[in-house]
Amino acid sequence: MIIEDPQEIKDRVRELTNRRIYGDVQIIEDTSNYMSIFGGMILRIAGNDYFLSGDATEGRFGIDDQPKFWVKYAYDLEDGSRKVIKMVFYEDFTSREGPFLIKGSRSPEKEAHCLEVVQGHERFMQGLSVRDISGNLVRIIELVKGKSLFVYLSELDMDHEEYFYTMFSAIMEEVIECIEALAFLQDHGEHHGDVRNDHIIIEKDTGTYKWIDFDFSVSYEDYDIWSIGNVITFAVAKKVISFQEVMKHPERYPACDTDCLGPDDALLFYKYRVANLKKLFPYIPAKLNRTLMNFSQGTYFFYESYANLISDLREAMEDIK
Repeated sequence: MIIEDPQEIKDRVRELTNRRIYGDVQIIEDTSNYMSIFGGMILRIAGNDYFLSGDATEGRFGIDDQPKFWVKYAYDLEDGSRKVIKMVFYEDFTSREGPFLIKGSRSPEKEAHCLEVVQGHERFMQGLSVRDISGNLVRIIELVKGKSLFVYLSELDMDHEEYFYTMFSAIMEEVIECIEALAFLQDHGEHHGDVRNDHIIIEKDTGTYKWIDFDFSVSYEDYDIWSIGNVITFAVAKKVISFQEVMKHPERYPACDTDCLGPDDALLFYKYRVANLKKLFPYIPAKLNRTLMNFSQGTYFFYESYANLISDLREAMEDIK
């Protein structure tokens, strides 16, 4: 819905956000220069008006939130729903993950195709892709309200053993279903490209775990499968456990003496993180730990399909149940 009357736009914005637009209403239809688009403006695109409330940010692992100037929070002036509007931004990158050199790019076209593939799938963010008057491919995403898996587990105020025996099974079931969702993407010729703990959002109203942000395209076809090993290890440990932490705080890990960890006990992608968690928490069942070790520096086994990984995880979880 397009609102032609500027005063009606102001009234609608105040009704939805309790914010006032002072002066003239600034209406943007061309998103080519996203750095000149700010909160308080109206984006008019594909026959609808959106009030832009500000830039999105991203923060992880103790780093302060970083603004993503091409991503805006918004309100749909027709139905009042919250949106994330992603404008066109391209970048190429190369990263070293363990022994792998990963080449990738940020691709609006790839994310637009993924949005089509996952339409109606409860484990993914939902949205649509439209073109502005200059042909820029803009993605209009339904805002997933909630905390990331990283934040949620990091904020849990309980020791690991209590967590493992009271909450872990339910959390791991959700994580497994997220892995099944990645298999769904792969079956449809796509991949996520940026599998991380903070890209799983636990939806506030439903408790459903949902993947967000799949605009990265990477060169290595098994990258998602290897990346999910970091997510699984994080879920088992309730946090990122580094070798340095174990050395600095041995009282937290009484089952592990100063020489209990070696190079093969590290994650393949992140050599500073512990994969062999059974050495720290002896009550972790052997089958589950064996699955973790398949993502370690010392592994001789590489998961070539999600089916094998999911099967191993479900079998391992039977020991806990």
